[in-house]
Amino acid sequence: MTDANDLATVAGVQAYVVNTLFDSADVSPLSGGFGNYTYRLSFREPVRGHTTAVLKYGKPYIPGWRTMAFSLERQVYEVTALRQIRESLPSDAFVTVPEVLHFDEAANVIIMSDCGARSLSLKQALVTNALSPAAAGDVGCALGGFLARLHARARGDHGFTELFAKNEEGKKLSAFITYGRLVATLTGGTLPALADPPLEVGQEALETISAVAGETEGAMLATRETVVMGDFWPGNVLVSLAEMPGGDAASVEVEKVYVIDWELVKTGLAGVDIGQFTAELQLICEFIPGSRDAASNARDAFLHGYKEAAGPAADMGVARRALTHVGAHLVAWTPRAGWEGKERVRETVRKGVDLLVEGSRGTEDDVRRSLFGPLLGTLNVKGLTAPRLRTRSCQS
Repeated sequence: MTDANDLATVAGVQAYVVNTLFDSADVSPLSGGFGNYTYRLSFREPVRGHTTAVLKYGKPYIPGWRTMAFSLERQVYEVTALRQIRESLPSDAFVTVPEVLHFDEAANVIIMSDCGARSLSLKQALVTNALSPAAAGDVGCALGGFLARLHARARGDHGFTELFAKNEEGKKLSAFITYGRLVATLTGGTLPALADPPLEVGQEALETISAVAGETEGAMLATRETVVMGDFWPGNVLVSLAEMPGGDAASVEVEKVYVIDWELVKTGLAGVDIGQFTAELQLICEFIPGSRDAASNARDAFLHGYKEAAGPAADMGVARRALTHVGAHLVAWTPRAGWEGKERVRETVRKGVDLLVEGSRGTEDDVRRSLFGPLLGTLNVKGLTAPRLRTRSCQS
């Protein structure tokens, strides 16, 4: 392929693909995410049955956060994960990953199958009410099963684990981005939502949070517990929709679910993967009341699906770690992610502080009565009800 001057531009991508198998009549930038430059290619001629694809171009930093270095070795881990996981799934899997069509390591380019023009991130689908609560439950349950099987594979496949154990940069980035900022978030006074007046957190709670942050950072860097996706949240899940007669959310069917953006795949803690996804669904419940039914149903069904697939592996240790991570995520991310309403942000951060302490110090009964009751086989806790499921979708 010809060199392009700058693949961070449409013109550069057009120059890159011209006179190749991927020659495109149209190149369109895609929104979503801030770690890479992504485009939809509309091919002049089909490629392996595909008429469109997604091109992902990386630089040795995060484009949306230029002060943070992020080596391009991340692309090798992503491509390896996509190929390994896709090969392990049946062709008709409800939850899958994109197919890698081309990897140009020299040019830092991945070309992968397109999830479709009618695809939305799960977060978009929930906040715009594109999914009914029942459909959201189907997706959540299937994703729980998918993640549980990923974690189980790593525990039983030494070779698979070793492929991703060397992603030291991914471990450090994930550990810092949440746990490395916990105490500073609560005490630094630099975040507008938590200043004027300063958010008051007791010294005992701060000491507990500091201890949790240090222990978890160390565990994330050292553990070989399993292989984690590393950035498992509703923004990295695409749902491909098929509109049915009727036109409203109740008549929309989800054809396929894709888990994308595997650059942070690595050895890690299962509870952190589970907790991140749960926390992001909880944030939708907190900030978007009109989406609460669908988001809470997806959340509970996700935990139910994980438990169903993981069995005894979804134990108290995993649940406690997940609960603690929800607290850490609410503290570190709520005031930084653009959620509206200063008082609501402050209230949610306070909830995060409580969950951090509860996850660290609470009894087993406390954990069972928490959000993670479904993960331990307990439903109808704290007002939660059993998720409305169509069990076909629990099979990924």
